[in-house]
Amino acid sequence: MRVAAVIAAWLPMFVFWIVLAVVYGRMTFSQALPLATLTIGGAALLGILVWRFCVRMPWPQRLRAGFYARHTLAASLYAVVWVGGVTSIETLVTGRPVWRMLLATGVIGWQLLMGLWLYGGIAGFSYAIQTQKRAHENERRALQAEGMLTAARLDALRSRLHPHFLFNALHTVAALVRHDPAQAESAIEKLGDMLRYSLLETDSGTVPFGEEWAFTRRYLEFEQTRYGDRLTVDIAIDDACTSCSVPPFALQTLVENAVRHSIATRPEGGRIEITARASETQLQVRVRDDGGNGLPAQNGTQIGLSSLRERLQAIYGDAAQLTIDSSPAGFEVSFTVPRSEDADDE
Repeated sequence: MRVAAVIAAWLPMFVFWIVLAVVYGRMTFSQALPLATLTIGGAALLGILVWRFCVRMPWPQRLRAGFYARHTLAASLYAVVWVGGVTSIETLVTGRPVWRMLLATGVIGWQLLMGLWLYGGIAGFSYAIQTQKRAHENERRALQAEGMLTAARLDALRSRLHPHFLFNALHTVAALVRHDPAQAESAIEKLGDMLRYSLLETDSGTVPFGEEWAFTRRYLEFEQTRYGDRLTVDIAIDDACTSCSVPPFALQTLVENAVRHSIATRPEGGRIEITARASETQLQVRVRDDGGNGLPAQNGTQIGLSSLRERLQAIYGDAAQLTIDSSPAGFEVSFTVPRSEDADDE
């Protein structure tokens, strides 16, 4: 591939040299062809040394006289070696002395200038490639740094969310221990299952919605051991949502907020509606309760919603939305994210 690229780069100069020899040197094509091969082939071989010289002396951020001086010296050396080398090979082929060959051409000055021009072209092309590679490398590093920053941000949010979830779960277990030790034991087993999910690590920061819903369903079973008939849940989840990706704890956070708001604060309990719909481009998840004053019951739920908003922003940017609708008839929270298949599920 590289050899083909080098040949393609030098081919126009090769054709130009043949035309020049035929038109101005009054040579036949058969005479010009080997001369062009020798001349341009020698320039290309010496060009490898120019390329390596430019690599060893990269383009500086601030141009100094020493940089120009080195290239001026290198360009002069390139031109002299190129003209001298080509002439020497011609001498070996023809058997004529070098000095007689140089005098016979009558264009030695033009050839040296051509050598300087070729050096400038090779060096310019080399530095253009270096600049392009450097730009790609800087872009790759910037994307890598952005990815690492996002991962660190998600880790920080996750570390803040896990204690929040654990505190609320232990609060539920403590309440059951005082009133129903048998149910407390069952709740502890369910809590162990949920903690395994909470320790899940993903490279993409997301999980399949099916796993998130399974965890949330276990959480609801956990809470129903405490609230019993006071907690009523209506579910409407499309089958297409199962393979869509969402951040861990996304749905559970909305459900926990509804439980704390609608059930915990009212002796008669309440109803929670869980809806998930998937279109060709988006996944929308909505949790609504029939709570009283339309405000979260505890600051802890606000922490959960705030963390969820930040995680959605970190993963999806402006493509994700978290909407809160509060009214006397209830409290509704929904989020919308781009539809995608979770990488960890493939």
